[in-house]
Amino acid sequence: MHGLVNRSIEGFLRASYGQETWTAIADAAGVDPEGFLTWSPSPDKVTDSVLFTAARMLGKSAGECLEDMGAWLTRQEEIRRLLRFSGPDYREFLESLRELPGRIGLVIPDLEIPALSVTHEGEGRYCIRPKAHHSRLLQVTAGIIRGMADDYGALALIAAQRDRVTVEIALHDFAHRRRFSLTPDAARA
Repeated sequence: MHGLVNRSIEGFLRASYGQETWTAIADAAGVDPEGFLTWSPSPDKVTDSVLFTAARMLGKSAGECLEDMGAWLTRQEEIRRLLRFSGPDYREFLESLRELPGRIGLVIPDLEIPALSVTHEGEGRYCIRPKAHHSRLLQVTAGIIRGMADDYGALALIAAQRDRVTVEIALHDFAHRRRFSLTPDAARA
């Protein structure tokens, strides 16, 4: 697994549950509590061990942990900015998800993200599927979609299923959208 994936899981667990919980998860999973190196890959079984240990210790499913991590990723300003360049509103964001793996590839060429298919299924309804089966990607994607609904101020029903994420937008302007500017300093003001 790409080191950035493991580093993201670690960052999510540290930020959301604290250093003590991360250390307990790392010890139980048999990994160094000092953490992962961003550019050093690990065998998939290491990632699985951390993920399933975290889920067990937190009383959640692995899918719930991954979805929560996806939502957490949207609160990391650099990632949020990459996602907000997808469009001025939530509908355009969803439509542009098919371009996301390519944009990620421009920034991190060796991180392989399967292409996404986005189907508009009627008024406010979308279906997102990876073109290669990857259930963990689906869970993270569902979390990202949930986090970005909040960012855009939309109220949406989001469901991660075996091979797809479905989205039904109930209200496009449910809440105030978070401020966004093309200039990083203006976005923080």
